[in-house]
This record gives sequence, C-alpha cells and structure tokens, in this order.
Amino acid sequence: MIILSETTDNLQVVLGGAITTNQLQCFTSWRDRTSTTFVAGRSVINTNDTTDVTLASSPAASTQRVVDFISIFNRDTVNATVTVKLDANGTEYILFQTTLATGEKIEFQEGIGFKVIANSGAVKQSINQGNNTIGTALTAVVLGVDVVNNNAVANTIQDVTGLSFSVTAGNKYYFLFIIPYTSAATTTGSRWSINGSAAPTLLCYSSEYSLAATTTTRNANNIAYDLPAASNATSSSLANNLAIIEGFIIPSANGTVIARFASEVLSSAITAKAGAVCYYQQTA
Repeated sequence: MIILSETTDNLQVVLGGAITTNQLQCFTSWRDRTSTTFVAGRSVINTNDTTDVTLASSPAASTQRVVDFISIFNRDTVNATVTVKLDANGTEYILFQTTLATGEKIEFQEGIGFKVIANSGAVKQSINQGNNTIGTALTAVVLGVDVVNNNAVANTIQDVTGLSFSVTAGNKYYFLFIIPYTSAATTTGSRWSINGSAAPTLLCYSSEYSLAATTTTRNANNIAYDLPAASNATSSSLANNLAIIEGFIIPSANGTVIARFASEVLSSAITAKAGAVCYYQQTA
C-alpha cells in the first residue's frame, strides 16, 4: 500500500516530455483513516507535460491517507514516459517509472502494486531480471483476444492489434513473437511480419510459419517492414498453425513495434489466437 501519513506528503505524476495531442488521464482513490473515522476519496486529473501533477494531496493532521488504486492512461498518439513519485516535504522519491505506448496504462492496486496494462487489456509482465548491464528485463505481452484477417482483398496486411510493445528512439531491442493461428482452409496461406516507426536505424528479423504438415515457410534477413510481400500458398491445418517472428530493431523515433499478418485468399480468414505472446527486451 501507499500511505501518506504527514501533512507534507503528496503523491505526484510527471511526464518525461511534452505530449503531442492528448494529456494522460489519471484516476486515484484512497481512504482517510483517523482513530475514529474512515472516509473515502478520489481525484480525477490530467497530466501536464513535465510539470508535476498531484494524484493524491496531503492528508489532514492526525490522518493517514491510504492510496488503494491509481490508473494512468496514455491517450496520446505517441509513447509517454511516466514517473509516479512521493513528495515528502519537498524531497522526491520515485515509486514507479515506465514508458507507455498509446492505449497502455499504469495501474496500482493495494496488495498487488504497480503493473502495466497493454492496449489489449493484458498485463505486461517481467519474466526474468537477469544480470544485464542496462537493467531491463525480458517482458511478455500476451494477446487477450482473437484477431481476424478476413479482408476482401487478398494479401492485405493488418495489425495483430494488442500484440505490440513500445520503443524509444536510439535504444536497441530484441523481440520474439510466437503466434498460434487458425486458417479457414488448408488451401489458404498467410504471411507474418512486423511494423513500427519510420526509418529505423537497424532492422533485421526472420519469420517462419506453417506451410504443410511437416514444412514451414521461412523468410530470413528481412530488413524492411511488412516482408515478405507475398503470402505462402497453404496452411498445415485448420487449427494448429504457428508463426514465429524474431529479430532486433533500433528505432529512429519513439513508437510501437507490432506484429502483422495477411491472408492469401480474399475473405478466407486467418485468425491470430488469444494467448499469442510477444517477448521483448531493451539490450543496448
């Protein structure tokens, strides 16, 4: 839990830079405790770029303000670096800091702590801490719902909405997408790729996905988005297909890396299944 116990304590949020279009939306709830009373309260406020904004103000004398929930939602059109901190009589203590992609949010819940919710609604989880020198962990994003490509134009590529991660210009990232998928017919092929912010400094990745019962289509050393340009011709089965995309990227602008896919046949659905996962890590 987060307890504001002094009349000089308050909880704040600040962004790492100016927003592009929309400030982030913040909601905080708490309960004020004294020896005789218990009173609930809340605040609703937007961020203000690099200016501190108060999420929970100081309690009255002889009162503990117990913060039980915080939500900070990125409704801007670009990534936002968010810092939640405690101001204790002018001394600041960082409680949580992360970069949110568009549509992602920070949540704090009493008894659970801080977490980041992807735009799919899935929790973004750190799955190992390791001993790397930049202090970041391999993170998993899990697809919360099926995503269908049933386009009326064959080979039209689209996002696997919800299977993405945010990136910051100049940093190097490793990524691995593992995507189970279904096909409306074994005679319907597919293609699997990625998209991201324009003109990356480095982009190299491979993709591999089902073709027949014991064979796959492999595309090595892709150096541009949305490759390959054409789909393969078949799927190994209706229900048990797998796509894997793995590589590295150094973006030249802040943005989002997202999995993409297409159906070889018009109006013949290829469906990325809920439970697909993206692993990523900043490596330099």
